Amino acid sequence: MNDALLTLLLRGELALTVGVLLVLALRRPVRRAFGPLAAYRLWLVAPLCVVAALLPAPVPSGAMAPVVTLAADAAWSVRPVSRQVHKVSEIVTALWTIGAIAAAALFALRQARLVRSLGRLAPSPTDRALLLGQHTGAGPMLLGAIRPRIVAPADFEARFQGPARDLVLAHERVHLARGDAAVNALVVAIRCLAWFNPLVHVAAKSLRIDQEIACDAAVVERHPDAARLYAQTLLGSALTPLSVPFGCHWPAVGAHPLKERLTMLQNTSTTPARKLLGALLVGTLGLAAAGAVWAANAPEPTVRLPVWTQRPGGEDMARYYPQAAHEAGVTAARVLIDCSITAEGRLENCLVRQEDPAQYGFGEATIKLARHFQMAPEDRDGKPTAGGVIRLPIVFQDPKA
Repeated sequence: MNDALLTLLLRGELALTVGVLLVLALRRPVRRAFGPLAAYRLWLVAPLCVVAALLPAPVPSGAMAPVVTLAADAAWSVRPVSRQVHKVSEIVTALWTIGAIAAAALFALRQARLVRSLGRLAPSPTDRALLLGQHTGAGPMLLGAIRPRIVAPADFEARFQGPARDLVLAHERVHLARGDAAVNALVVAIRCLAWFNPLVHVAAKSLRIDQEIACDAAVVERHPDAARLYAQTLLGSALTPLSVPFGCHWPAVGAHPLKERLTMLQNTSTTPARKLLGALLVGTLGLAAAGAVWAANAPEPTVRLPVWTQRPGGEDMARYYPQAAHEAGVTAARVLIDCSITAEGRLENCLVRQEDPAQYGFGEATIKLARHFQMAPEDRDGKPTAGGVIRLPIVFQDPKA
């Protein structure tokens, strides 16, 4: 169970890293060429890559000879897989679980701290859809993930008046209409699962910036005559050290994101044709990246059970037991070979994949022993076996011991 979970985590993490690197490299060129919304949508590439990595591996092309792994069903038992490997897997899985829980708790604490800083929330006397906090400082913001609400500090009505107030609320309503709070909640979940990857946390901050810039562009596009007032309102907003994990915050925390947003406001014009081209580009990149990740998944072999018509016996095992191993006092060995299956059910072209111990000739002995195997033309499901490949484990025991 731990091995399978760890494999899924590694596959997902590699795919996420590939997607994030691609977005980080393209977000600014895409924004300049096709507008802020295209750069924001570009972040869809990362989760698409993760989903593609977790999908079943592609089936080999029908034009190629099928590769079929058959369960050995041999007369000898196979040694259990080393418990040390499982122990390492269990330790890594436990560490990942502890880290994910700790990250989730940290985000929950940050959210609770911000909610406490607002104090008791009450509807605004002028706008029942707007909630006002009891204290000043944090906000305005979109608070929550499932049913987000627009929340403002107690001094909101005094700080933002007239057209400036309308612009600020328009900004939050764009977040609300686009479902940005749900997007940010998904980002938090990914950060918890990939808590050990610093690139994911850097990407989360960049996504928030692109999200805010796309929201700014939407507001200015709807109110082109108020671009200057919007920039002044944004510049005059008080920065706070608090940020909301589950929701959207005005303005983005930090001077650098704010500067980047103000720079964007100087050039927000994007023609409809460029917007359409940007959407097509993002869709194409997402499908191409996800397709490449999916194609890179290793095909999982089909496991089938052969019907053995002939297998080597104890005398054959004794005959091929290496004399060097007997003289060295080696009483047991394990070998794993891959062999092609002929039309007659014989094994040929055998290759040694594992040999433990490796210095006494057990691999060569196993290849000789493989000549004594023969299977029926069809497996237990009635499917032909000719042309397939079998992975055969053999355990030797010294007959003279």
